[in-house]
Amino acid sequence: MQIFLSWSGEASKRCAEALRDWLPFMNQAIIPFVSSQDISKGERAMKAIATQLQECSFGIVCVTRDNQSAPWINFESGAISRELGESSLIPFLLDMPIKDLTGPITQFQATDSSSEEDVWAMIKTINDNCSNKIEQDRLRKTFEKFWEDLTARLSQIRTQQPQSGTPERGTSEILNELVALVREQSTRIGALEKRIASFEDIPRYTINEPREIRIVSGPQEVQRQGRVSRVTREQAEAKNRKTINRIELLLGAENIVTKRTDQYGVDVVCNRRGEERLALVTEELQKLAISTTTAINIRSENGAEIFSHPPF
Repeated sequence: MQIFLSWSGEASKRCAEALRDWLPFMNQAIIPFVSSQDISKGERAMKAIATQLQECSFGIVCVTRDNQSAPWINFESGAISRELGESSLIPFLLDMPIKDLTGPITQFQATDSSSEEDVWAMIKTINDNCSNKIEQDRLRKTFEKFWEDLTARLSQIRTQQPQSGTPERGTSEILNELVALVREQSTRIGALEKRIASFEDIPRYTINEPREIRIVSGPQEVQRQGRVSRVTREQAEAKNRKTINRIELLLGAENIVTKRTDQYGVDVVCNRRGEERLALVTEELQKLAISTTTAINIRSENGAEIFSHPPF
């Protein structure tokens, strides 16, 4: 799996490079791409980045308090989400909690880099999307073994990073954003319900049995008999009973353990002596199935199928 690591600014770049070195330990199928490390000298950077955006299967955006509104971060995030869908893009927050995230990337499910369980959830998601998945217990052991390596490197980046000029978000600002999101969701749900209601007058059809078709139109329900009427069912049952009687004559009634009929044919379980007689009357059973247009299935007591002939 190719993973595109997006960054903007020195701390974000170093975070992307740390992930580039660390992610392949989780699953060798992971191939990270970081523009600062994986573009050859003399290569046209924008062309290489555009190619990688098209070829990657997953995107991780390294976000800091200062770069969350940077045009480049939002450009690459939009490009990845258009190519792969929103579920394949993860903002990786280096130096701030999720509540302080702002801008367009708030629509994606972010990961707090300081939370072991958050990063573990991200690794599970990536592993689930790999063609060569690692069994979860083994993946967890690998994660725990290398977790300290990642946290030590990220802590060093945070320590060396200049203090951010972007303040933490206030409670009122966060609450206002949550209210706006809830209202937006309520509006979308209401529109969806109206859309669904517009289909109520369209007739709906369900088939419960081969012999019954149910037509539902509005509040009224009308049942119509289909291909097989009551008389036809009775005729089929009589034919199956006749077929069972003939099988009892051929195999010996005392050698039949169970017998069952349904709309498809007859099913018989015979004992060991019945199996021996079956070898002598196979041709007659085939003729019986053809003449009565009945499916005959005969099994041994252990459930093994020893004779089967479909209807014609």
